[in-house]
Amino acid sequence: MIETVLGPVSPEGWGPTSTNEHLLTDSRGLARPLPDGSFLDGPPRLETWGDLRWNWMSMPDNLTLDAPDTAAEELAAARAAGLHAVVEATSWGMGPRHADLPEIARRSGVHIVAAYGSYIDKTLPAGWRDLSEAEMFGLFRTALTDAVPGTSFRAGLLGLLGTSAEITAAEGRALRAAGRAAAEAGASVSIRLDAAARRGPEVAGILTATGLAPERILFCNIDKVLDLGYVADVVDTGAVVEFAFGSDHSFGGGIRDHTDRERLDFLGALVAARPDAAITLSCSVWTKGQLTRYGGMGYGHVLTRIVPLLAGVGVDDARLTDMLVARPVALLDRTETPG
Repeated sequence: MIETVLGPVSPEGWGPTSTNEHLLTDSRGLARPLPDGSFLDGPPRLETWGDLRWNWMSMPDNLTLDAPDTAAEELAAARAAGLHAVVEATSWGMGPRHADLPEIARRSGVHIVAAYGSYIDKTLPAGWRDLSEAEMFGLFRTALTDAVPGTSFRAGLLGLLGTSAEITAAEGRALRAAGRAAAEAGASVSIRLDAAARRGPEVAGILTATGLAPERILFCNIDKVLDLGYVADVVDTGAVVEFAFGSDHSFGGGIRDHTDRERLDFLGALVAARPDAAITLSCSVWTKGQLTRYGGMGYGHVLTRIVPLLAGVGVDDARLTDMLVARPVALLDRTETPG
C-alpha cells in the first residue's frame, strides 16, 4: 500500500507522480543578500522579476510557500494536466507543515505522500543536530509506522534528507538512522546531494550498509550535476535518480541552474548510456516564483511541456511510463512485514 496523507491507497491504477515537490515550506534560512548587502522585497512581481531571476535566493519571501489555498489551487491545475500524485518532501530545516496537507489533498484531488526527514545541517535547529542516532531512528520509525508527529497519517517515505559537500556528523547520523528505519518499515529514502561534491555513491553505500535496498534510495535533483560519468556511477549503485525540470535561475556570482534543454539532452544521453537506469521526474517546486500565479512553470510543467519532448531524446512510451508511474510506485509501495 502507498501511505498518503488521507490514508493508505492501493497502488493499483496509480497515475503520473512527481517524486519531489514542496507545497508548504519556509527556506528563508537559505536567503543570500545582494552584493550590496540588501534583500529584494517580496512577493515576486513583474517589476522585480529580472532581479529575482538573477538573484533567486535574495528575496526571502520567495523562499516561502505559506498559503494552503494557493497550494490546493496550483495542484488542482496540475491535476487537470494529468498529475495523479506528488511526494511532499519538506523536511525539518525547511519549515514543514504536515498537519495542513490533508486538506490540500482533499481540495486539489491530488494524492499527497508525505516524506519525513531532516535537511542540511546549517538549516536545522540545534535541538535536531544534537540528537543521537538512536533518537533520530526513533523519530523516523514513529513517522513511518505510527504517524507523522502532529498528524494522524504515516509518512510514505523518509526524506528529503540533505547532505552538505562535507557530510556533517548530524547528517551522517540522519542517513544511518533513516536507512535502518526505512529498511525495517519497507520504505524508501530520498536524498538531496550538494552539487559542490560528488558523494552519490558514498551516500548510497552508507544507506545500503544499514540494510536498505539500493532501489529504495532516491537521489533527487540529480540534474544539478550534469556529469555523465558521475551520474552513471550513481545509477550503477542500483539507486533511483530524479530529474527536476522547470527552474532556470541564477544565484549570484555566476552560479546558475541548468536549462531544461540541457536537462533533456543529458537525460537522453544517460538513457542511451544506461538503458536500465531507474529514473523519476519532478518539478521540485519550493519557491513562490515557481508557481504559475507568480510567472513560474508550476507543478504541471513536466506533464504539459517536458513529456512531449522526451521522445526526441530517446525516451519511448514504456520508459516514460516507468519514469512517471512504475518507478514512483516501486519507491512508495510499502513492503513492511508484520512484526
